[in-house]
This record gives sequence, structure tokens and C-alpha cells, in this order.
Amino acid sequence: MKALRYLGPGQLVIEDVATPTPQKGEALLKVRACGICGSDVHGALGLTGRRIPPMTMGHEFSAEVIESGSDVTLFKAGDGVIVQPIHFCGGCVNCRQGLTNMCLNRKFFGVLTVDGAMAEYVAVPEKLLYKLPERCSYEIGALAEPYAVAYGAVKKIDDFAGKNVLIIGAGTIGLCILQLVKLRDPRLIIVSDLSDARLKVAKEFGADKTIHPQNGDYTEAIAHYTDGLMVDISIEAVGVQATANQAIRLLKVGGTSIWVGMSQKEMEINMQDIVCSARKVWGTFNYTHKEFGEVVAIMGSGKMAAQKLISEVVSLNDAPKAFDDLRQRPDEFIKVIIDPTQ
Repeated sequence: MKALRYLGPGQLVIEDVATPTPQKGEALLKVRACGICGSDVHGALGLTGRRIPPMTMGHEFSAEVIESGSDVTLFKAGDGVIVQPIHFCGGCVNCRQGLTNMCLNRKFFGVLTVDGAMAEYVAVPEKLLYKLPERCSYEIGALAEPYAVAYGAVKKIDDFAGKNVLIIGAGTIGLCILQLVKLRDPRLIIVSDLSDARLKVAKEFGADKTIHPQNGDYTEAIAHYTDGLMVDISIEAVGVQATANQAIRLLKVGGTSIWVGMSQKEMEINMQDIVCSARKVWGTFNYTHKEFGEVVAIMGSGKMAAQKLISEVVSLNDAPKAFDDLRQRPDEFIKVIIDPTQ
């Protein structure tokens, strides 16, 4: 089969590799759609240490069942499925608490040395499969993973009703967060980003106000939009020092900040902004298996404007160029999908 192989920083090559054989409890899947994540773009440049060559990336994917190994009972050949890419053990202390995203023995398709779905076929344990909802195309199904990342963040807050919410970052995850928060009846959603193009998209997705941090006084703008109350909840989806500090500083007294982004490993934070105003900072990492299933149901409801996130669908052969485009012209794309059947 054909696969897009990461061979080292800046080296993405289409290679012939062996088609996997499904083992006990696994299904052989024909990949129908695989999203290119921002982490894949950075990983392909060798910037994160989270992609160890040689390997096949791709963790946002939907597929068609081709063949089942022994003990696979819920799916048959021809079924469309969405894959939850975190392979959890189910038995460690974290899994027993339902924290499958924190499994002590987890493997992540398309990350580190585990081959993923930027290939024609992949074998996946049945427990990680969800039936593709009738209202979802394969391309939309591949978006369940970034929506699940967003959902894991949004679900940390019990009640958004009547709240002022600031979302920092209008990339794919930020836009998914925006749509999910919109369902929770907030008073006001403000989206901040350095890209005017992305802010325009955020308005189309329902942001009440948008802010470009370099255009005027950021704090003054937030105060103006919230009638001086500042924000109840901030969700940081960038992960650098400047935005992390903004996410704290723009909260009201006692407010809560949810951190999703992690682009910068270490940073300096003003602790007085947290302690002296009794603010809370809550990290969120991916999603649990249960949360992923809940997202698949939301996708099937048709409440997400998922199709609007898709900028381009490319073949496996055109995928290396798509990586270059995403690196060189990131403002022109939201989500690029690879269709290995093209």
C-alpha cells in the first residue's frame, strides 16, 4: 500500500509499505479521510519531538471497514467508522477512573513511533471505532478528533449560560471551541487572533466580537465589550507566553481559564495575576473515550458547521505539497483533508 512517510525533518515521501494484517480484536480499515493537524505540520519539521522517523503520521481520520480480525463483532465490511486515535489499556489507575486520555500505557496513532492514517490502510482495535453517523461524510467524520479536543476543554466548565467568554486563537481548535461554546448559551463570545482572515471566519462561525491584539489596547477593548466586567471564562488555544498571560489577566476576579494550547514548553507567568484575584487555571489534554463518543453524537446531530472548516481535500500524492502550503501560507487554510482513495 501507499503511505506518506516522515523520514526526518522536512522529509515527507510517498512509499510502498506492507498492508497491515488485522490482529485479534482489530479491523482493517481503508482510510477515506485524514486531517492534517497543526501538530503534524510542526512534527514534519522536526520541531516537537513527537514524531520519530521513520513513521506515518495521521490521527484525525475516518475509514471504511474492509476486513475484521477474530473477536470483532460490532462492525462488518463496508461500515463507515470514525476512529478515536488514543489506544488506551483500560486497566491502569487512570483508565479505571475514566481518564483514558491519561492512560499510563497509551499509544497514539500517528504520534511518536505509532504509524497513523496518512496511508491507504490501517489496522485499529474495534474498541476505538464509532459508526460514522448517517449525516456525516467521511471528510466531516475526520473532523471529530479536533472537535473532541475542543469538547474536552469546553466540558471542563459546567455552565456557560450568561457568561462572557474569551477564546484566544482562531485556528481549527479555536473555531471548534467557538461552535461548542455557542451551544451553551453564553452572554458574549470574544475571539482573539493575530490573523484578520481567521477573525473573519470566527465572525462567520458566530463570534460576537473579535480582537486583533496588535490593533489598539487589548485590555481596554475587553473592558469595553464586557461593560467593565471582564470575562468569566477564557479558553487559551495558542500556547505561548503572551497569550497565556492574556488569558489570565483579562479574567474577572474569580474567573477561570482553560488552557488547550501548548506550543511553548516553558514560559513566565505572573503569579500575582492568579493568586491576588483568586483566578483558576485548568489544563486540558485531548479527550476521554467517553467524550469522543459524545462528540460523534453531536456531529451526527448536524449542529456543527463542520463542512465550513474544510479548506481543501487532497490526494495522498499531493499531501507533501499540502504540508508546504500549510507551513508557508497558514492563514489561507483552516483544515486540509487527505483522501487516500483519490
